Amino acid sequence: MARKVKGLKKKKKQETLERVAKQLQEASVVALIDLRNLPDSQFQSVKKKLRGKATFAVVKSNLIKLAIEKTGKAKELLEHIKGPSALVFSSINPFELFKFMKQNKGKAAAKPGQIAPFDLIVPAGETTLPPGPVLSELKTAGIDARIAGGKVVIGKDSTVAKTGVKIKPEVAKALQKLGIQPFEVMVRIPAVWETGVVYAYDVLNIDEEKFMRDLSSASGQAFNLSFNIAYPTTANISLLIAKAVNDSRNLAFNAEIYEKEIIDLLLAKANAQAKALQPLVKLE
Repeated sequence: MARKVKGLKKKKKQETLERVAKQLQEASVVALIDLRNLPDSQFQSVKKKLRGKATFAVVKSNLIKLAIEKTGKAKELLEHIKGPSALVFSSINPFELFKFMKQNKGKAAAKPGQIAPFDLIVPAGETTLPPGPVLSELKTAGIDARIAGGKVVIGKDSTVAKTGVKIKPEVAKALQKLGIQPFEVMVRIPAVWETGVVYAYDVLNIDEEKFMRDLSSASGQAFNLSFNIAYPTTANISLLIAKAVNDSRNLAFNAEIYEKEIIDLLLAKANAQAKALQPLVKLE
């Protein structure tokens, strides 16, 4: 019986391998997902939103590696597999896929031993908790808990964990009691493969506002450079022509070149000079 079960497991593993390999072969974009510390609820939410646009292969990491090695496709992803992982197969642009994951963050409760990414503060105000043992639990966590109007209330803002400090078990428990989920979680993508090119997390994780500021700054600098060295482009040609016309008029005027475009200016200049000399010249 044990041998039969073992045989079935081997067959199922082989079928899974073939399925993942087939998905790999057909996909134009393959993204690697890191499943470590990812709540299942958040993962399922993302899968639901991507239904019809992407398919997922949630299998053991060794099977992912075997499928990649079997097909010879997306080998560059192997070095990014650090633990429990999944694959996403789609035709979505890698940056759009990463942006989608980033925008669809979820909330998660604090766990004992986690590092606080910022000061965790329980705000003052009423809670929905009835009086009882929970009062002492909150106080043990360093929360200014009191009884008022038959309810547990927080008397003042209470900092229960400082930035960079491990969260104590009693603090994690108190936050869960209060329904406070201080952590943001997202489906983390270490890397995405697209037609032979791999985009790692640091490349995909773009600060769009900063990127647009940098792009605007670079565009302005490029325009100024091309204008100042008189390098003609479609963006600056009208200004260069206007500058050339203005420079030529100034040159002709200062050199007193008789040109119909500036003759009126030269006559006006001569007239002004004559008027300036008139008081100095005595005509009999």
